[in-house]
Amino acid sequence: MLRLSQISNINRAALLMLAYLLGVTIHSFFPLTNIPTLIWWSIAVIFLTFSVLTLRSRLFVSCFLYLGVCLLGLWRFDVAVPSIVQTSGVKTYTANVQNVTDGLYGTQAIAKVNEEGFRVLLALKSGIPIGSTIRFSCALKSVTQKPDELDRRFAYRLHQAQAQCTPKELAIISPSEWWDVRQTFADLRVWTNRRIMSVLPGEEGALIAGMLYGERGMSQKSNDLFRRAGLTHLIAVSGSNITIVASIVFAILLGFGLWRRQAFWMTTMILASYVTFTGFSASVARAAVMGWLVLLARHVGRRPLTWHVLLVSAFILCLIDPWMLAFDAGFALSFLATIGLMSWSPIFNRCLKFLPEVGGLREAAATTISATLMTTPYMAFAFERVSLAGLITNLVAVPLVPWAMLFGALSAIWGQFVGWQVIALPSVGVAKAIFLSASLAECVPWLSIQMQSMNFIFLVVTYALLFWIWFKLRIKNQFSTKDHQNCQT
Repeated sequence: MLRLSQISNINRAALLMLAYLLGVTIHSFFPLTNIPTLIWWSIAVIFLTFSVLTLRSRLFVSCFLYLGVCLLGLWRFDVAVPSIVQTSGVKTYTANVQNVTDGLYGTQAIAKVNEEGFRVLLALKSGIPIGSTIRFSCALKSVTQKPDELDRRFAYRLHQAQAQCTPKELAIISPSEWWDVRQTFADLRVWTNRRIMSVLPGEEGALIAGMLYGERGMSQKSNDLFRRAGLTHLIAVSGSNITIVASIVFAILLGFGLWRRQAFWMTTMILASYVTFTGFSASVARAAVMGWLVLLARHVGRRPLTWHVLLVSAFILCLIDPWMLAFDAGFALSFLATIGLMSWSPIFNRCLKFLPEVGGLREAAATTISATLMTTPYMAFAFERVSLAGLITNLVAVPLVPWAMLFGALSAIWGQFVGWQVIALPSVGVAKAIFLSASLAECVPWLSIQMQSMNFIFLVVTYALLFWIWFKLRIKNQFSTKDHQNCQT
């Protein structure tokens, strides 16, 4: 049995981060309820009083430390609870543009109103510069007709923007600050899209752009095809993208003669630029933080433990935006897929020995099953639909992704220079092969399952059962490995 001193020396940092995430989780069950200030003051007084009275007891000090960090997570979520905007006819507002997106329903912008501090979703006819200050007139509409409902989807929409409107009059009154590079990266992204589409037109070019930096340029038909095939993760920036970028950049910088310290900080800046270029979504942020923490561990001479890196990245991101933990599906699926690869891949690699290792077939099968196993319950809970066709399509598509990214990047860099048709030919071929693998889902339409709303308790029970099965199989694998080693000796 571990003593308190041993626990504090080994896992204190991890336990503190878990305590913070526990506080965020508790408040996620009542996301739109603000805790009154009087209650916070009462908690602070009681907490400090008991802390002073128990200073001589190391056990009580540690318990109060973890409790205090848990309350910090509760407070951090509480200050992030958005207010319900009251609509009151046409008014004129001054706001700062925080983001602009082009989707299926036209151009939309999220702007933060300077006076009241709430965010509004604007439906626009054309784009406006990110970071600029605008003045617009409109009648605000609430994002829902029943603001007292605690539906998780409504709560997250309310967190993103507290009101919406189509402005009748909109004017840019001042440009963005000189240090705000968000619009510069947005323009660079548009230029890159045009360059890729000039050498790789059609759906193949949109697929390559999606795999390189998460561009959502494919048609609705192709998006539906990839969703039914369980391949939507291919057109989203993930940990593999970040790992490829960080590893290649770090190796190139060392090859140019830089010291490891210089290469580390240069890679950090390039990684931050890549994340800004791709867009700061939950999955991109998680992958970037994990990739940077792995680089940092190598830089300081320590072996990175994946579980610790995963926990630290979750803590950092939830410190920035606590709503990610329970309300951002991209954040949850990204973490669940990573946990599946960490925990289940070794077990499935051992169980799938009958598959050949040629072309990475066994590894692709193990990683596909592992990620699907951990993400399927949450997808059923969040989207009320799951696609098991990915168990088939990913075996074909995943090994092609690195080649698609490599050939696609070379085609984009080469552009329409002499012989560009020959340079673009491999990337077009690989992209068509990925589309062909996605079409395999049409042969098994019964693998796309429509589900009713999944109960949260059933979701928790499902993951608890998966954890119990993993624990039993892990112990069995450990004993089996030891017996095999003893027999060899």
